[in-house]
Amino acid sequence: MNQMNPNRRRGARRAVCTVSAAALMLGVSQAATVGLHFQANYCSAASYTGAIVTSTAFGIPPSGWENLTPMDTGYGCDPGPFTLNEVIDTTTSTNGLNPLVRGSLNVTWTAYVANVSGFAGNDTPFGGNGYHPGDQQVYWGFLRDGVNFGPGANNGDNNQPGYSVDITGLKSLFPSNPFVVQVIAASDSAFSMTNVFIIDATAGTTQSVVYANFAPINDMHNALMPRGIGGGITTGSGPVDTDHLQIVGNRAAHDTDYNNASTISGFILTDKPVVSMPPKSVVACAGDSVTLRAVAIGVPPVTYQWRKDGQPILGATNLTYEIPTITSLAPGGQYDLVANNTYGSATSKVAVVTVDRIATRAGPSVVKDSKPSGTEHDAGGYGIGWAASSQDAKGTNRTGVATFVSSDPDQIIIDTSSTDFDSAQGTISFWMRSSGTVTNAGTGSGGAILFDRFNGSGLRIVQQDDGTVLLKSSDGGAGAASTTSASDNLWHQVVAVFDGSDSGEIDLYIDGAIAGSQANAKAWSWPTSQEIELGLSHDASWRAYNGTLDDFRFYNRVFSSDEVAQLNKNDALVDSTALEIRLNFDAIPIAGLTLSWQGNNTFLQSAGVVTGPYADETVGTSPHVLGPLVGNKFFRYRHDAAAVVTNPYDE
Repeated sequence: MNQMNPNRRRGARRAVCTVSAAALMLGVSQAATVGLHFQANYCSAASYTGAIVTSTAFGIPPSGWENLTPMDTGYGCDPGPFTLNEVIDTTTSTNGLNPLVRGSLNVTWTAYVANVSGFAGNDTPFGGNGYHPGDQQVYWGFLRDGVNFGPGANNGDNNQPGYSVDITGLKSLFPSNPFVVQVIAASDSAFSMTNVFIIDATAGTTQSVVYANFAPINDMHNALMPRGIGGGITTGSGPVDTDHLQIVGNRAAHDTDYNNASTISGFILTDKPVVSMPPKSVVACAGDSVTLRAVAIGVPPVTYQWRKDGQPILGATNLTYEIPTITSLAPGGQYDLVANNTYGSATSKVAVVTVDRIATRAGPSVVKDSKPSGTEHDAGGYGIGWAASSQDAKGTNRTGVATFVSSDPDQIIIDTSSTDFDSAQGTISFWMRSSGTVTNAGTGSGGAILFDRFNGSGLRIVQQDDGTVLLKSSDGGAGAASTTSASDNLWHQVVAVFDGSDSGEIDLYIDGAIAGSQANAKAWSWPTSQEIELGLSHDASWRAYNGTLDDFRFYNRVFSSDEVAQLNKNDALVDSTALEIRLNFDAIPIAGLTLSWQGNNTFLQSAGVVTGPYADETVGTSPHVLGPLVGNKFFRYRHDAAAVVTNPYDE
C-alpha cells in the first residue's frame, strides 16, 4: 500500500532565505527521538514475560527505547484493571529504561490487562516467545482494549474502557520545537485496527491517526474460532507542541470478523526524521516491475531522496519508488531512502534489488536404479567417487563401486516421496569395505552412517568407532549390533531385516550369518518425509562414512536366513518382484546438473529448442536436479502471479 504523509500537506512553507545556519544548528542540537514500549507480565508463564528491545526497532536503536514496567495479563494473577506509572529522565538506566537526552517524562498508562502477541510484522509470523531482536520485541507485549479476549472483556461488551496513555514533561524533552507521534500495535485477536486519538491535553485539540500499515494473519491453532493475529503502525501525527499528551484508542468492536480492535504495543515521539519501516530487499526477474516502499515520520516539512548504490536517483523524492521494468543488466543494486527536516536526517536500511537468473552448478550425479523391472528410483550422488573394481586382501573383488571420503563428505540420497519405501517389513542389503571411521572428520561423534532414514522414527545402520556395525530402530531399544569388526579393509555384506510391528524385530546379518537381533519394544514406522541417506546423515551428531559401498538393495518383505545366505553367496536377486531399488554401481554415475533461482511464485519450464514451446517440468521448484539429458534442452521459469514485485516493509 502507498503510505501518504498528511504532514507534508499541512507543513508550513519555509523560505530558504529565512533559515539561518545558526537557527538550523539550534534545532538539530535540541532534536530528540524516544520510543516507549509496553510490556506484559504473563503471570502463568514467566518465559512469556517482557521483551526488552535489544536491537534497532522501527528505526530507533535500543538506547532510544524505554521498556516500561510490565503490566499483568490476568492469567494466574489479578484480573485488573491496572494503572501503572513510570518516570524517565536523564539518569534512568535500569529495568529496561534508558537515559533521556534531556528532561523528564512522567508516563501513566491504564488498561484492563496486557497480553503477548505472536505477530511478527508485515513479513513472517512467529509463535511462542521466539521473537527476533528488534521490531518483534516491541510487538510482543500490548495493552488490551477490554473487548477482544482476555479478562475484563465482559463477553465482548464494547462499552468496556480500553487503554489510555498520559504523558507530561514533554517540553523538557522538546524545549523549543514540536514533535510528531506514531503508534505501534499488535493483537492476539484482530483482523483490523480502529483509529487512535492523539490529544494535546493543554490545548484541548485532538488528532486521529490510522493504521495504514496493519497486517493481519490467521491463527491456525483454533479451528473452532478462527482468530486474527495482527498489528502494524499508524500514520504519523501532525506537529504537536505541548507538555501534556494523551493517547487513547477509539472504541473497539468485537464481531465474528474481529474487526476494529484497539490495542497498543508502543509509540514513537520525535521531531527529527525516523524511518520506522524501511524497504525490504526483493528478488525480481527481467521484465518485472518493482515498487520499493518505506514509512517515515518527522516534523514537517520532511524531504525524501531515494538512492541507488549511494547515489541520488533523479526525481525519486517520495516514500514510494517504482522501477518500471527490471532488465537483465540493470537496475539491480542497493537502494535506500534518506529523509531530512530542520531537526536532522535519517537513512533507511539498504534494500537489495537482485535481478534473478537461472544458475547452474555441477551435481548431483545420477545413480541409476539397476533393478530388472518395476518403477525406477534413481538416486542422487553428492560428491561420491566411482571405481571400476575394488579387490581386498582376501581376493574378494567387487566390480563397479561407489567411494566415499569423509573429509568431503560424500553422500547418496534416495527420494522417498514414493510409498514404495514405506513398507512395515523389509530387507536392506549392501556391501561395505572400510578401514574404520575417521574420528577427526566432521562434527559427529556417534559413529559413521552407512544407512539412515531416521527422524523421530525409522531405522539407521551405523559403523561404530570400534569397527562393529549397529542396527538401530526408533522403538527405544539398544538395537542389534555385531560382535566382530567390519572395519578391516575387507569386503563385508551387511543385511538388515526388519518388521516394524509391535510384535516384530530387527535382525542384523554380517556376511550371511546372523550377528544380532532385537525384539521391538514398540511398533515403529518410516518417517515418510525423510529421504534415505547413504554415507552421511542429516543429523550432524553422526560421522561421515569413509570407505566403499556396493550393491545397495531395498526389498519390501522380510527375508529368511536362507535367503540372506543366498544373497551373500552369489549376489542372487532372490525375489526381483519385492525389489524396490538396486544400486549396483556397474555403470559410472551420470554427471548431473542442478538449476537454481531465487524468485518466489515461480515454476520451471523446458523446451527442446530455445524458441519453444515451453512446458512445465514435473517438479519445477528451485533447486531443480536434472536427470540424464538426451540432446539439447532449454529452461526458463514462469511466474504463478503477476510479474509485479511490491515489496513489504522490512520488519
